[in-house]
Amino acid sequence: MCLGTAVRFALVEQMRNHLALVLVIFFVPSWLTLTYTVTAKTPVRFFLRAADRFLVVDGDNLMQLSGALHALALIVGFMMFLAAKRSADFDHRLVLAGYPRLCLVLAKYTALVLTTAAVAAYATAWVTVFWQPEQLGVLAAALFVGALVYGGAGILIAAVLRSELAGMFLVIMISFADLAMQNPISNPAADSPVLRFLPSFGAMQSAVAAAKLETVPWSYLALGLCWAVGTAGIGMTAFALRTRHRLPLTGHRTVLPAVMPEVRAQGGDASAAAGRTVGPRGPETRNRTRRGPVWPTVYRRAGIRDRDLVLGYQRCRQLVRSSGPVEHAIVQLTPVRLRPLLWVTYGFGRVLDDLADVETDSPESRAARIEEWARALESDLRQGSSSDPVRRALVHAMITWDLPDDDLPALIATYSQDARSQTEFATWDEWHAYRRTISLPFGVTRLAAVLSGTSAPFAARDVEGFQRWTDAYNLIDCLWDLRQDAERGHILLPLEALERFGVAAEDVRAGRPTAQLTELIKDLVAQAHHWLDQAATVNWQHPGLAAAWRTIIELARLQLLSIERAQDVLLERTPVLPRASFAWMLMRGRMRTAWAWRRQLLPPAPPPLHLPSQRTGAAEHEVCADEEPLPPVPHPSGARPPEMPPERMPRHVAIIMDGNGRWATARGLPRPEGHRAGQQALREIVYGALEIGLPYLSVYALSTENWQRPAAEIDSILQIVLGGLDVQKEEVMRRNLRLRWSGSPEGLPAELIDALARAENATSHRTGITLNLCVNYGGRAELTHAARALAREAAQGRIDPDRITAHHLARHLHQPDLPDVDLLIRTGGDHRTSNFLPWQSIYAELAFLDTPWPDIDRRDLWNTMTAFTQRERRYGTTPQPTPAKAKPQTGDRPEALSN
Repeated sequence: MCLGTAVRFALVEQMRNHLALVLVIFFVPSWLTLTYTVTAKTPVRFFLRAADRFLVVDGDNLMQLSGALHALALIVGFMMFLAAKRSADFDHRLVLAGYPRLCLVLAKYTALVLTTAAVAAYATAWVTVFWQPEQLGVLAAALFVGALVYGGAGILIAAVLRSELAGMFLVIMISFADLAMQNPISNPAADSPVLRFLPSFGAMQSAVAAAKLETVPWSYLALGLCWAVGTAGIGMTAFALRTRHRLPLTGHRTVLPAVMPEVRAQGGDASAAAGRTVGPRGPETRNRTRRGPVWPTVYRRAGIRDRDLVLGYQRCRQLVRSSGPVEHAIVQLTPVRLRPLLWVTYGFGRVLDDLADVETDSPESRAARIEEWARALESDLRQGSSSDPVRRALVHAMITWDLPDDDLPALIATYSQDARSQTEFATWDEWHAYRRTISLPFGVTRLAAVLSGTSAPFAARDVEGFQRWTDAYNLIDCLWDLRQDAERGHILLPLEALERFGVAAEDVRAGRPTAQLTELIKDLVAQAHHWLDQAATVNWQHPGLAAAWRTIIELARLQLLSIERAQDVLLERTPVLPRASFAWMLMRGRMRTAWAWRRQLLPPAPPPLHLPSQRTGAAEHEVCADEEPLPPVPHPSGARPPEMPPERMPRHVAIIMDGNGRWATARGLPRPEGHRAGQQALREIVYGALEIGLPYLSVYALSTENWQRPAAEIDSILQIVLGGLDVQKEEVMRRNLRLRWSGSPEGLPAELIDALARAENATSHRTGITLNLCVNYGGRAELTHAARALAREAAQGRIDPDRITAHHLARHLHQPDLPDVDLLIRTGGDHRTSNFLPWQSIYAELAFLDTPWPDIDRRDLWNTMTAFTQRERRYGTTPQPTPAKAKPQTGDRPEALSN
């Protein structure tokens, strides 16, 4: 794997040398044509040591042979020198990071041989245009050996010299002197025995012998080959000396490409390991230097220029390539500037799948790692970037191409469930629901709109056709990996399909082929063909998508053909794609799609946006390092929180604390007394949230509409809030609680703003529950604030108004890093949300309690959260299997919830 990667990157480095490619394509034929037409055909008689006799050769033929060798020596020497020179520092960093030096050496030799062979074959073909040599193969071998000599010399010079100009000048002068001395036309003493010590002597003698003789000059070809091995060997020795285990002279930070040991250490988090680097000063840092060939054209066209961002997309691209040729081929059928989008879309699912399949971890550990990764992604989306390479690329793609994140919770829940238990499907409906959830994380319509550049690329029946292709693709994947899944004890086909043909699941897991299994495979292949027929009816309005779709279906049918051929031994070996047919089909499809997409204009990527600064007007205070937080006060009755599945617990609960005034009025008390009683209820709820492990809690303390109430009541509310912010005296603030404030400072007393800022800073280091206190908050006002911020950025030219997405607006909310609300509770009997967190609670489950807020205690919170765990949250998808019920709550306050 290391050698294959190094060879691929070495060849990519050669292909990026555009000047050398131009010289090969145009200079070689031009030089050969010029030497043949300008030189006279006068016969030249000279002593050829390869034949040990005098030989008569036409002057134009002799000059053309010398010119071909000279051209190849210049071009190949220049190519290898430049490639070795430019990759020297990067190779050094690779070796320091643990990459095998032998792989790098062999990769350079392989690139040298392949490049030289291609150039020599091209030059030989041009020679035959003018005249026919006696031994065409020997002539090609002579040109190959001559070019190989100077390719090795180029590597040697690159290891010795630091200046590119000096190295190129040295290659030119050495090759000119060498070939000019051996040409009988320019040097009458070309048969001197001293010339046998020149580098290209064997190549020149062999080339002339191939032109006129029928004998093969093996010894002279071997002499040239010895020169090639010698020069390349000395160059590789110099390379080995320069890449010894010492710090680089440039002091650059070094990237760690060999990430697999770290992946295993981290439990399979390949995306995190891919971005870890080590610097010369010891501590782990993030690399901002060049990381080798990264296909710059793709990223330049996609508007991606940040090196750290490129690393994330490169990681996703590697995941696509490692998944198989078909997945990689599908990406190649799209415009270049959109390929990073498909890389990251597929890489996102692969990372989650890898986290769910770490065999060495327990199911709960795998699920916890997936949920932790998902929470980090949620936070990264609000911040607009990430320290993890894959998440960084994913966040950039979602913002750039406006990908919806509505389906992400369902996707994460599916992978988490998959990690906790062995996934088996009783029916086809369960199989379809699972497969479509993990296959289309960002929705069919949005991806198609991005690819086509239109807002309505197809109709509803076309969406169904696309889903049929998804079903066919997933069924092919199950059949293709049947042997590997069976070895792991997994059966990813519906059990009802196995029962229909009498196939025993134990036989499949044991790898025992049966006649019933063969009949089942035949039926499933026919089913996949039928789904592909339905998918072929999709009426793509865009010609590029139509051409790509046609090729994708053809590739799927080719996979089915391979499965049919191996259906009797599918449990013994994995099917093999016919390479020639696959390559021809892909090449034809790429030509069709390139032609169809030639006029497609896609919008450029928007400029990067930075996270807006925090609310202005609040004083800055240093963080206070207080004593160890106290545990929550237990409930007087001794009630304990119920047990519920961690994966189904809400992460963010929002509460509208309503009914304070009515509670006081019903008891003949002034309305402010109801708010004071409500403060005690808030303490009780916070204790209950801490006990049950709720990460985020938002409470509606004062809305922008509440200012219409009597001034005395508003003053009492503000004084209650101010008194509760004393970190030293307020008992809630002495718990493991981190306070955040959402709302507008306009109209609030300065002392309250300062108290909110002090409490935020004093509790910012705590790791328990995050209490989002909404004071002077209004949902419409928050959205208006975000819209104004975006309008200012558009007026300053920092963002194109036509490229504003939901992610841009979300980053200008009061607390952009808080997750969306899962459960919204309102007390007091009213059934409305009252302008509370409208953006954050778009997918929240609603619970309305008739109990006034002062009468609420932690058991009401626990009961409502337990009811939440029993609800089926589909996020617009098909129903998932019914989850296990949570254990009954221990409180004595059962109360029905209404939606």
